[in-house]
Amino acid sequence: MADSNSKSSSWLVVAAFLLPSFLGFFLFVLVPMMATVGLAFTDYSGGFTYQWIGLKNFVRAFTSTSFINALTNTVNFTVVSVVAQIVLGFCFAVLLNKKIVARNFFRAVIFLPVVLSMVAISLVFMVILHPDKGPINGFLTSLGMTPIPWLTSPKTALLTIILVTIWQSFGYYMILFLSGLQAINLELYEAADIDGASKWRQLWNITIPMLSPTTFFCVIMAIINSFKVFDPIFVMTGGQLGGGPGDSTTVLVFDIYKNAFSYYKMGYASAEAVILLLIVLVVTIIQYRGQKKWVTYDL
Repeated sequence: MADSNSKSSSWLVVAAFLLPSFLGFFLFVLVPMMATVGLAFTDYSGGFTYQWIGLKNFVRAFTSTSFINALTNTVNFTVVSVVAQIVLGFCFAVLLNKKIVARNFFRAVIFLPVVLSMVAISLVFMVILHPDKGPINGFLTSLGMTPIPWLTSPKTALLTIILVTIWQSFGYYMILFLSGLQAINLELYEAADIDGASKWRQLWNITIPMLSPTTFFCVIMAIINSFKVFDPIFVMTGGQLGGGPGDSTTVLVFDIYKNAFSYYKMGYASAEAVILLLIVLVVTIIQYRGQKKWVTYDL
């Protein structure tokens, strides 16, 4: 009887600690998600009135030039930034895993932007990349070169934001790759040295396969983070009515924000959010199923 009371008391203590987290998840994640899915099938624009319109919001999205443009920008942003972040993170991890001078300092310098606010970074880069008064264009002008319209031209604005995002993010993946490298059994490299394998062959046949689980995780995280990019677009391209010039930097999350909170088309914005959720879900499932072909969990 005493044991039964003791177990019940323990479960109550555990439930008391877990309740705030579950309550927060239920109120601020699960309920808004379900509400978004429901609103996607209505013409809701605020207030207490709405009308069920079925799939009209989804049909409208896929026949809308602005949605297709936002989707195209999102895909371009994702492909370029994910590849660059993973490649740079891997290369710097391999380099800074070696016994070189001041490697801890360089690790800290590369990782530092990750802990900084993206809003603060965006504001700093707006000053640095100012077309007339920015130091970079000032340097180019002093060399007799033509200043670059970093954020003021449709041809360069999205690429500029991609470069800023890569600079801010790839240190995170470098740390993940570093932890993966330090988990590799050194006896594998010693055996490869005895067999006369070159450093390039060791990298290709030992390091890359052993890092494949880490690479798989990094790719998934990088894709998800790229699909939901918002802060640099909002700050660097004009705030609430930004996304320019000429919608050249409007991505899906920013388009959802504009339709919901600038134009009060909350039903349509909810449909866009559901489409974005399905895209990320499908991409993740494809990656998960495809991992069997290239991810190695033992060697």
